[in-house]
Amino acid sequence: MKKKSGKGLALLVCLILVCTGIVGCGSASNDKNPDTQEETGGGTATEEATATQAPDTEEKATIEILSLKTEEGPQNAFNQMFESFRKAHPNVEFDIQAMSSDELKTTLRARSASGDMPDIITWMKEVEPEYLLDLSGESFISNLNADSVSAANAIYDDGVYAMPVDNGYIGLYYNKDVLEANGLEVPKTVSELKNTCEALKAKGITPFASSLSDLSVPYMSLIALFSETVFGPNPDWSAQMDAGEHTILEDSGWKTAFDLHKEFVYGYSDPDTAYNQSYDDCAALLANGEVAFYGNGSWALSGIRDVNQDANIGLMAFPVSENEQDAKLLCFPDTALSICAGSENIDAAKEFLAYVASEEAGKIWSENVKVSSTVNGVNVDYDPISADINYYLTNNLFTPYGDRVLRSVFTDKLWEIYSYYMLDEYDWDTLAGELDNAWETAIKSQ
Repeated sequence: MKKKSGKGLALLVCLILVCTGIVGCGSASNDKNPDTQEETGGGTATEEATATQAPDTEEKATIEILSLKTEEGPQNAFNQMFESFRKAHPNVEFDIQAMSSDELKTTLRARSASGDMPDIITWMKEVEPEYLLDLSGESFISNLNADSVSAANAIYDDGVYAMPVDNGYIGLYYNKDVLEANGLEVPKTVSELKNTCEALKAKGITPFASSLSDLSVPYMSLIALFSETVFGPNPDWSAQMDAGEHTILEDSGWKTAFDLHKEFVYGYSDPDTAYNQSYDDCAALLANGEVAFYGNGSWALSGIRDVNQDANIGLMAFPVSENEQDAKLLCFPDTALSICAGSENIDAAKEFLAYVASEEAGKIWSENVKVSSTVNGVNVDYDPISADINYYLTNNLFTPYGDRVLRSVFTDKLWEIYSYYMLDEYDWDTLAGELDNAWETAIKSQ
């Protein structure tokens, strides 16, 4: 699939994230509504339509959803939304399956080959638009922030294949209590970050939580870093790379991102224990004050809060130089839903997406998943950390460009080999050379 150039997207995402979250994933268990669900008033036209009991003649349907998010917060939110939706659509059931990105890719490849696609998927750029339903013109799309919709579909030449439901970020979580207890300030430059890590290490405190059993954990930090060092100063870098104006091998921004990743995310973690630490373990280390820093995205916040609701944490952009203005938070339209073109329940799937785009569903998701919403009118103060995010947005210290604006063939290779540099299995020339070749392959395969 072809990608558009990134011009103008920064403005779009700024408007998106200042405004407003929904969707993640759940488990195969459905339709359980926690007693804590709150009623919402002042419904929109979509909500009023949802609240009207469906006629008895509505055909029975089971909506199958394949999703990527497995945290407790998204599961609770989905179950609440299913229960609420079924009050108006009692003949609709849900079968939601949560899986990893690789598992979802494999599943979709196999099912598309056999002509047995699910009804709804958590959007993935790897899915070509011919396999997805174009949602252009659907009335419920207008319930969402228009800039969110445009930004989420910037990868396509035209059409609306992804319905964005929340806005995300990737940055550096930090435990305020750990820093304060050791007389340390929040670091704003690379040298300050290094001094902070050394001071913690001298006191027997591991500065960074990281995992070597789940490489998706350190990978998130790398995405945040190259979004700052490559796309932060040059939003048009990808288009220029396509035109032959750059190489990764000779690009100082890419080299800086990888070097900082190796030095801090890996170097100031505990490699001996990191091989036994999972995604959940890393969240717990930060929440319990056993480490000071943890690089990850918005989806990790619910896991941190599940461990310690009162953890005194903040969010910052990774320092990448001695100029604190170069530290830009990666902010972007995150989770989105797509209807598969081969769905046998397209009408029911559209009805559900219309509900997901309602204020009621937006509040359910934002409160449970701890994210900002794309639904117009939904502004939930979901966590104290939102003040940190607003700081970067209001001061224009953010970039919307991470791995999601890169071709899948390239990011597949990046994911495959990025840790080789971190673990000293590749030198820079070898790593960068393979990534340059992958970029060329990606261009040819689009």
